[in-house]
Amino acid sequence: MNKLILLLFLIIAFNGPSWSQLKAFPEAQGFAAYVTGGRGGEVLKVTNLNASGSGSLQAALNQLGSRIIVFDVSGVIEGDVRIPHGDVTIAGQTAPGAGITILGHLYTPYGQDINNIIIRHIRVRPPNPDSDWPPNQHDAIQFSTANHVILDHIDVSHGADETIDLWGGASHITLQHSHLSFPIYDPSNGWTHNKGILNHRPCLDSGNCQSGSRTGGFISIINNVFTHSRNRTPALSIGPAEVINNITYNGREGFVHHNIVDGEFNIIGNQYIEGPNISLLPFWFDPENNTSNVPSSYWLFDNWVEDPNHFNGVVNNPWENNEFVNGYNFYCCGIQANQFNQSTAFDFSSIPGYSAVFRRPSSNLHEFLLDDVGAHPRDVVAQQSITELIQRTGSWRNYRPPDLMAGLTPTAPLEDSDEDGMPDSWEVSQGLSPIDGDDHSTIMPSGYTAIETYINGLASAISDVIFQSGFEN
Repeated sequence: MNKLILLLFLIIAFNGPSWSQLKAFPEAQGFAAYVTGGRGGEVLKVTNLNASGSGSLQAALNQLGSRIIVFDVSGVIEGDVRIPHGDVTIAGQTAPGAGITILGHLYTPYGQDINNIIIRHIRVRPPNPDSDWPPNQHDAIQFSTANHVILDHIDVSHGADETIDLWGGASHITLQHSHLSFPIYDPSNGWTHNKGILNHRPCLDSGNCQSGSRTGGFISIINNVFTHSRNRTPALSIGPAEVINNITYNGREGFVHHNIVDGEFNIIGNQYIEGPNISLLPFWFDPENNTSNVPSSYWLFDNWVEDPNHFNGVVNNPWENNEFVNGYNFYCCGIQANQFNQSTAFDFSSIPGYSAVFRRPSSNLHEFLLDDVGAHPRDVVAQQSITELIQRTGSWRNYRPPDLMAGLTPTAPLEDSDEDGMPDSWEVSQGLSPIDGDDHSTIMPSGYTAIETYINGLASAISDVIFQSGFEN
């Protein structure tokens, strides 16, 4: 460690935030806000779009230890991507020009506790089901038993089961500023399970939850857009959980359980918009506990429903809105009105690793979300989805444009003489050395390492440009 790095480290140690006090990145919120990903580890460069082998994304993921993965290329990676080890940051925002699309599934091994993952600005668009990924297992992102994961500005589509699967007890998850669209709907092939997100604690099904069982819950679904999902936008059966400031378009049931239920749920500031395919039921509280005393409770506030044939307006406690009660059958199976009697939102602030969500009124979500969600630059799939939401058009279908790179132009990476993931020009501007390959771990005044400061700045700049320039289409 050179003298400059040591001096900065000592300054931060005595005067600045510790790593445990730093968010994954400044905009991180919810139950996974403080995951560290690959912080402090090696910087690995993806130098080609191959599915495997030297220089590939898969090769970087296969390495052990903390690592931050950056990209010298942009375009489409054809094939599944497996995350066998945690302690990793995947910085898709570094891909020059055209971003990164995975034309395959993104997954962690089922039954393994893969922990501590940050993924930003990645598009995931798997092909049709086949013998390796049959329809009932065909999730675009499958993190069933992962923990402590934050997904930010992810653009994911074409699941034939769930779009994102968290069913096997995954916990401490944040999905934020992301875009879930076009789950596969193709009745001619029997592919009709076009769903959004599912989280559960499977041991509850047998009533045999032992110490150490995967918990589920601790889930934050915030600032996302769902289009053309039949339901499960999301399906959460285990609390604590929160669903805040999301837009759901052209689905049936928005929030559901679809499993045995336990815990506390905040459902705040969302929009539920009827589309062409099916009549809307914004909430469906459907526990499978088979008891008259379901151990769950709810806070609903400022949820906008756009359903011209039944209801247009804001829903807080649905039991206290006569128009809503008369328009929808929104509960079953032991759910009672007294489970909705809280006077304010549940406070999760004392839960380790949680950061409170900045909430916006449901009335301005279009203005805030439609420019921002998903991976940038947007591809044709994302643009089509957002256009259909704006125009209130489109349908459930297997939407597969022939060229996922249409309108996107890969560019050359910036000069990086020491191959530490930070361009020479940026290092010079920050007082770092463009020929010192170890200074990516320098602690900057913010408390983040230099490489984190660089990649976080790229992601923040993308959002700033979007908000300044308006909707890109």
